[in-house]
Amino acid sequence: MKPTAVASPALTPAVFQQLYQQYSGQLCAYLTRSLRGDTTEAEGIVQEAFLKAWEKRDNLRDPKAFKSWIYSIALNVLRQRKRKLRPLAVEDIEATCERPSPEQHVAASQELDRVLAALDTLPDDQREAVLLVRLENMKFREAAEMLGVPENTVKTRVRRGLLTLAEALDL
Repeated sequence: MKPTAVASPALTPAVFQQLYQQYSGQLCAYLTRSLRGDTTEAEGIVQEAFLKAWEKRDNLRDPKAFKSWIYSIALNVLRQRKRKLRPLAVEDIEATCERPSPEQHVAASQELDRVLAALDTLPDDQREAVLLVRLENMKFREAAEMLGVPENTVKTRVRRGLLTLAEALDL
């Protein structure tokens, strides 16, 4: 018998708004990187993901797992949209939800060019795994839950992706 979802009394509108404020910026930044700089598309996916999360809030069994749950929803929205999107080129490498200061941008722009170009060469599954584990600092287990694959698959994708990046960046 399948367990039924129990509404979480802790996921009130006020709590949900706090979770939105806590995670929307970092989720948008992750999606922007995944979409190679398309901030507008990333913001749209964040909005759609949080709307779906609110509509399905009764499915969240453990409020402590909200981050992996919302990322999972956002990745599903991203995949659905990618099927409809034309390939995107990196046109604006400084596009993020929160822009760096001019000093930070000047110091990092050349390295960012190299890293983005190298990330762009990775297959989608490796890029997603590397971004989640290395840039979002998620545990392999969390990334595996969000990607819907075994933990060892995430470890393999990250390892292969990092080896490819190291080779491309001459590290």
